[in-house]
Amino acid sequence: MADTERAVYVQRLDPDQREAYVAAHDDVPEGVTDAMERGGVEEFELYVRDDVAVCILECADLDAYLDAVDGDEAVAEWERYTGQFKQSGVDADADPEAGIPFMARVWRFEPDAE
Repeated sequence: MADTERAVYVQRLDPDQREAYVAAHDDVPEGVTDAMERGGVEEFELYVRDDVAVCILECADLDAYLDAVDGDEAVAEWERYTGQFKQSGVDADADPEAGIPFMARVWRFEPDAE
């Protein structure tokens, strides 16, 4: 996947709502995954530990992804729904530049290919 961009973000869950947040992902709406597909997502992973959710997004072009999901009503509805289980994270009603709290990569290790 050399031609992909990776973006990572963290969301803080309400500890009392952790299980509901996890359970919600058993049935992600098709409209959400359709928008992700239109945005060029090649892989999206969600990890949860305690009250921390880590999202890893890989796509061909992050700007194209953001264009596809920004303003998509199914995505906004999903983020509002899952927002009830979070203390912080994606905000469907925020300015598109601030809606997803992407993290900055500060270090990387890649072993030499032999």
